[in-house]
Amino acid sequence: MTSFAFTLLTALAARASAKTHKTPTPQMGWNSYNYYNCYPNETLIKENAHALINTGLADAGYTTVTTDCGWPAKERSADGELVWNPELFPSGGGKELGDYIHNLGLKFGVYSGGGYYQCGSTDQPASLDHELTDAKSFADWGADSLKYDNCYAVEPTVMVDYVSEEAVSPDRFVAMADALNTTDRDILYQVCQWGTGTDLGIWAPKIGNSWRISNDIYNGWRSIWRITNQVVPFYKYTGPGAFPDMDMLLIGLSALSIEEEKFHMGMWAINKSPLTLGAPAIPGLVPESAHEILVNKEVIALNQDPLAKQTELVRRYTEEEWDVWAGELSGSRLVVGLANWKNDSQAVSVDLAAVLGVASANARDVWAASDIGSISGTYETTLNGHELKLLVLSDLSTTAPAVDASAGYYTATDAALSGSASKVTCAEGQCLPSSTKVGNIGSGAAVKFEGVEAKSEGKKLLGVDFINYEIALDSAWQFGSNTRNLTISVNGGTEKRWAFPISGGNWFDTGRLLVEVDGFKGDSSNTVEFKSFGSAWAPDLVGFEVFEAS
Repeated sequence: MTSFAFTLLTALAARASAKTHKTPTPQMGWNSYNYYNCYPNETLIKENAHALINTGLADAGYTTVTTDCGWPAKERSADGELVWNPELFPSGGGKELGDYIHNLGLKFGVYSGGGYYQCGSTDQPASLDHELTDAKSFADWGADSLKYDNCYAVEPTVMVDYVSEEAVSPDRFVAMADALNTTDRDILYQVCQWGTGTDLGIWAPKIGNSWRISNDIYNGWRSIWRITNQVVPFYKYTGPGAFPDMDMLLIGLSALSIEEEKFHMGMWAINKSPLTLGAPAIPGLVPESAHEILVNKEVIALNQDPLAKQTELVRRYTEEEWDVWAGELSGSRLVVGLANWKNDSQAVSVDLAAVLGVASANARDVWAASDIGSISGTYETTLNGHELKLLVLSDLSTTAPAVDASAGYYTATDAALSGSASKVTCAEGQCLPSSTKVGNIGSGAAVKFEGVEAKSEGKKLLGVDFINYEIALDSAWQFGSNTRNLTISVNGGTEKRWAFPISGGNWFDTGRLLVEVDGFKGDSSNTVEFKSFGSAWAPDLVGFEVFEAS
């Protein structure tokens, strides 16, 4: 065989084996957008790349340097290829910039989108209908990752479209994945379609290493609440090479308090979001407190745990304004997050057996970097305002949860309906477990169950099966929260409110929220009533299950 033929066959084999790259744990790096917006240039990209190394951020894991929107010239080359703006990148951008970053021991991230133009511009070309050409360019430049955005998806005059069929379709993102797979370079693919459309957790992990679950984060505490409520159902799809992207970190941008920055970092970490720095890496531009949060080894280790399992929302106490989150870690350990959404400090307690199925364990306070020692029974602590306390439990002695005995399931369509509430018959496999639901629970509407059985009086745990797919898109920068509120009362008692997060991938995908409700009698004559809260719509209701302590 001639050397030319051997070289050709080797190249073809490499090309055939190339694929969108999957990583065992969430990617980490720096992106230019949050601080520099769509105005990058060669100097600031190189300065931040050096700063990642000089400040220890690269050693902590932040190794990918991504130039976001604003880098291309207005016109493609005569061969139809993307060109870096020579005024902003006088050394050439592309391969020159990639080589420069690689020579620092870092990874080179590039940006484009599945539309006519890049976000933030009216004349900088993106990759729609140029997927094969641009994928080859990305590979030729030595790109290690591609963030692929969603602007100008349908028309060259409309930057943002959340609703049209073409704008919410996976097709444009699949087209770029297919194009990347024709190159001879493995490129990590970051799908960035803002959480629009349906069934994101089903289609996006098949092509991307991560997928943006939400509209953009913005510089405010409310966006932490909004995005956290949207990540809830993705635990079903998260694992090695498949990570829900909660968007870039605000830490260091003076948008949050120190406690809120720790909450933000911790919530992103335990939900296995990629950790992407949005603040500049250059010393002096961010507070030292922010740097300490970003390089916290124990928090990063939670994010980079090899099991790659997202936490689940295991309890919510809406009126008290706190949550319990929990998830598996390697080494038969458990991470627990106690999230205080309240502005003020408050004392909280967790029944370890009932909530976590843990009889006893050794506990470590992650942010305090201190061992608590053995805990059992009820764990009590005081949370600062907007604190996320992170505990790692090891040497677990587990027990079947004390609430595992079901006293019965009640289907919403069997209840008495009033007001606007109406029954909906769903297709097979939808609105589980009953393939029915009650929707349109608006102001003044109620879903009333009679003859609910309880074996003893007092407080019961209810597993409420609900559907909420009211995604905050247009409302993301105001008060959109990705929640719908529902009140529950027992036997005519005081109504208690819960904020229900996003349940799944569409309006027929059921989620379950475990809530504790008081006022039951120890017989089969209980009445349980669900209502909307105020003038807003409640989530659709599939049914609920009553649990008894064993």
